[in-house]
Amino acid sequence: MKHVLPWAILIAACLRPSEGHVELDALVGQATEAGATLVVADGLGAIRSLSADRAVIWSASPVLELDVVPGTTPFALEVRNLPADAVLELDGEPVVVVASPRPTVKQWTLDAGGHVRIAPPDAFTPGPHRVAVLSDIQDAVDEVQDIFDRMNADPTIRFVLSTGDLTNNGRLGQLVRIQEELELLDVPLYSTVGNHEVPGPEHWHDLFGPFNSYFEYRGVAYSLVDSSNATVDPTELTRLRAWVDSHVEQPHLFLTHVPIFDDAGLRSGSFRSRNEAARLVNLLAEGEVDALFFGHVHSYYAYGLGGIDAYISGGGGAIEEELDGIGRHYLTVDLDPAIGVEAVGLVRID
Repeated sequence: MKHVLPWAILIAACLRPSEGHVELDALVGQATEAGATLVVADGLGAIRSLSADRAVIWSASPVLELDVVPGTTPFALEVRNLPADAVLELDGEPVVVVASPRPTVKQWTLDAGGHVRIAPPDAFTPGPHRVAVLSDIQDAVDEVQDIFDRMNADPTIRFVLSTGDLTNNGRLGQLVRIQEELELLDVPLYSTVGNHEVPGPEHWHDLFGPFNSYFEYRGVAYSLVDSSNATVDPTELTRLRAWVDSHVEQPHLFLTHVPIFDDAGLRSGSFRSRNEAARLVNLLAEGEVDALFFGHVHSYYAYGLGGIDAYISGGGGAIEEELDGIGRHYLTVDLDPAIGVEAVGLVRID
């Protein structure tokens, strides 16, 4: 038996290489310390610190809901990675912001516990808006500042989405560093993970939150799904299917790191199983998802999968695909809930 067990573990790991990521996601956004308790709805935020009278959260969505039980009052709540116009309601009543040291950082004082909702005033009103997509920074963290400057110069961008590989190896120091750089952005960035974050999954959860996140903003559904192991875990696939089915009447953007199918097809830049890839494309097509965004390949491609517009964009600064003439870049995506995706633009930095 002692010879069989290691093989059983190995086979299980091969069948579900991302199972541990799903299990970690289930723990995100919950903490109890010194009589204080926080529970973030759907795990859409990393609780960075918690004490009896203070909490710091990194948000993984433009809309954040949580239940707060203070250990003592007044209770100081700081939330990072928020839209600049986000406001807080406690049990439906507005709470005045105390300070905002950066556009994406807000601080409030709560005189009681209860249900907290933090969101821009227009978050629940369907309407046109623009988001950006930036992926694959990796070891170019010292060069990303001009990309952020370019984004800050566009006041129409509401937030940035990423398919991952924000760091080169997912170590704690690198994740801390990229978060420090992200605070130079005037808008929040929401990301799933890439294969370069896999070596340190616990650090990602502690700092950024979930590997997989789903949210709505202004009538558009967003899915950021973990494919860092070139597959989507079956448990997460079930969750994705339910989300897709419940938002079939809305515009929907799907983002994941590894292309389901690579446009070139011959460079190991896609899912490890073509059968799984085909099933996922069918799921997204049947759910009438409007656009697919991938990273991993350090270039730019626009193509189609199952009748859905698909984009590979890995222009955050990682080693470029040779001779493609693309260079560093990000995408802008203009959305209108009445239409869907109005336009996808390529913004070149170099």
